Amino acid sequence: MGFRSLCGVFSTIPAHGYVICGSMQRFRPRFHLTPPTGRLNDPNGLYLDGDILHAYYQHDPGFPHGNKRTGWGHASTSLTGADRLRWYHHPDALYPDMPYDLNGCYSGCAVVDRGQLRLFYTGNLKAAEGRRATQNMVLVEDPTGPMGGIHLRSPRNPLIDGPAAGFTAHYRDPMIFEEGAGWRMILGAQRDDGTGSAVLYRSADLENWHFDGELLIDASTAAPGTAADVVPGGYMWECPNLFSMVDEVSGEELDVLIICPQGLERIDGDLTHYASSDQCGYLVGRFHDTTFTVLRGFSELDHGHEFYAPQVTAGGAGVVLMGWMGLPGQDDQPTVSEEGWVHCLSVPRILRLVDGVLHQELIVPEGQARSLSLGAEHVRVDIRSDVHLEWDGQRITVDRAGDRRSVACPPGELMMVEDATAIEITAGNGRVAFALRSFSDMI
Repeated sequence: MGFRSLCGVFSTIPAHGYVICGSMQRFRPRFHLTPPTGRLNDPNGLYLDGDILHAYYQHDPGFPHGNKRTGWGHASTSLTGADRLRWYHHPDALYPDMPYDLNGCYSGCAVVDRGQLRLFYTGNLKAAEGRRATQNMVLVEDPTGPMGGIHLRSPRNPLIDGPAAGFTAHYRDPMIFEEGAGWRMILGAQRDDGTGSAVLYRSADLENWHFDGELLIDASTAAPGTAADVVPGGYMWECPNLFSMVDEVSGEELDVLIICPQGLERIDGDLTHYASSDQCGYLVGRFHDTTFTVLRGFSELDHGHEFYAPQVTAGGAGVVLMGWMGLPGQDDQPTVSEEGWVHCLSVPRILRLVDGVLHQELIVPEGQARSLSLGAEHVRVDIRSDVHLEWDGQRITVDRAGDRRSVACPPGELMMVEDATAIEITAGNGRVAFALRSFSDMI
C-alpha cells in the first residue's frame, strides 16, 4: 500500500521502513540520501551492521515552516549487491522535546558496545541566560526491527552538563572511540577567547565522563599538508573525528584527525584554499593521552562547492565516510518550493591512507560513474552548462558558474558521478575530491 505526500510518492517496505520513489521529483537524486521532507544537514551516528550502513542525520522535518526544530532522521542501505545505495527511511529517531534539548538534538555519533547500540548527541537549549550545550545518550532497542530501532533517552542525561571552564557554549558534536579497556570522547569547542579547539573526555562505562583537557596540537616537526596552514585557526572547530588507519606505504598505524574549522578566509591564486563559507580537512599524526603530534599538516578533505561536517565509521567495508552536501545558511535551493526538501548527503566513500594522504573511493550503484585517465594532455569536461572541469597536467580546476576551485593533483584516474542535482568527482586516484550541487539544465 502506498501513500502520497507533498514531497512525492513513497512506498511502504515491510521490515525496513519506506523508500523514496522520486518518480515525480526531477531534482531529487536517486542514490544520494535526501530527507523525505524538510531540511537535512550533518550526518550523525553512522554505523555498519555487516554490509548495511545506517546513517542518522540532522533533520528538521517542518522546514521551512515554523521554528527550527532539528532532530535526527534515520535511513539505511546495503553497500553491496543489487540494492546498493537504495536508501530505506525509518521513522525519525530523535525530536527536540526534552528540557535539555528543546532547541535541537545536534550532531553526535553511534557506539556499539557488546551488542548494545547507543547514540550520543549534543542537546541545545536557548535559555534566558544564554545557550546551554549538554552531551546526552540514547539507548537503542531492536535496531534491526521494522521501526529501525526504539530510541530511549538515558534517564541519566545530561551526561556532560555544559562546557568545561575556559570554553564557551559552542561545545558540541561528540565522537567516541575505544581506547584500551575504556572510551574516549572528542568534542568540537570554542575557547573563551573566541578561537576554535577540541576537548577530550574519558569514561569506563559510557555513562560517567571525566574531563581530560583540551586536545593539544604539537606541529613542531610537521611536514606541510596541501592547505595554506599547517594547523588551521578559525572561531570554532566543529564535527571532529579521530581514528586510526594503517598507511599503505609505510605500514605504520597512524591517527587521522578530521576537523571543521569555521571562519577561515578564502585564498585565491594558482591554487584555491578555503573557498567555501565553512571548511573541513584533516591532520595525520600520532595521538597519545591528550596530545596529537602532527606528521602531515592540514589538508582540505573536499574542494567542492558543497561539502561539510563529514563523519566516519569502520567495519567490514573498511573506513567509510559521508559528508553533508550543503553548507550552513545556504538553504535557498529550488527543491524547497518545488518539492519540499533541501540538501543531501554525499555517497559513502571508502578511505585509504597512502603515504600520509587520504584517498577517497566513491561507492555508487553499478554503471553510475564515468572515468578517465589523466596524464600529460590537457583535458576539459563540460559536466553541465554551468559546471566545467579542466586538467592541465598539474592542477585540476572545477568551475561552477564562475566560482573556480584549482587544486594540485597528480596524474591518475578521474571519476565523475552525476545523480540528478548531485555531482561528485575524485581525481588523482582518489587523492582529490569535489562535491557540489547543480540545478542547471534541470529547471
